[in-house]
Amino acid sequence: MTEAFDDVIREYIDFVNQQVGAYMDALAGFAGHYARVERQVHRVNRQVKSEIDSAGQQVVVWASYEDPTKPDIIHNRILRAQDYLAANAEGGSNEQQHAKAIVVFLFTYWEDEIRPRLANAKGVAEHEIRCDAMGDLRILRNVILHAKSILRSDKHAELKTLGELFLVDQPIRLSYESMQKIFVVVKQDCGKLLFEWLGVEDALIQTGDIIDIAIQKKPRAPQP
Repeated sequence: MTEAFDDVIREYIDFVNQQVGAYMDALAGFAGHYARVERQVHRVNRQVKSEIDSAGQQVVVWASYEDPTKPDIIHNRILRAQDYLAANAEGGSNEQQHAKAIVVFLFTYWEDEIRPRLANAKGVAEHEIRCDAMGDLRILRNVILHAKSILRSDKHAELKTLGELFLVDQPIRLSYESMQKIFVVVKQDCGKLLFEWLGVEDALIQTGDIIDIAIQKKPRAPQP
């Protein structure tokens, strides 16, 4: 039995919302790591003695609570506290890694799972299911995976909805605002696909004004 077009769209919107939740939770986690380690740095590097030397210069002596000789410590990585703070800071490498993974995940699930099912539900060829946001995610995905995240001018020129978020010939950086924009334009294009499928031409809201989508359906009558 062929799936309903709107059921497939709803599944993808649910998937997008899962990525929104995972992204927000990850940001909270990175911020928590940053705050804890920053406090630890201040605690370890506490000033314990201050005196004036013979030249009148202040001499500061620092002490540590940590015992590097303590046995049975297992580390999966060792790095300086400042490097750890930089990685977990707002816009740091951990946030960038997670955001890029979500961009790749959003496109891959669309291309490999959702798009073929939409085409089947509509009874058209797969290439006829198109939307600008997904085309932009395809470009970003390829740049992330195959061009070391450097967005060259030719690829930047191909972006239809997300071009303003990125600089030409610079590494892709995905800020909180950029990710929210990506989530919104993806849902806007899902809304556009729904309107086209339903034949809606004069809706009370334009797809460009959509921020989020909820699909409510009446229960289908049981088949005889």
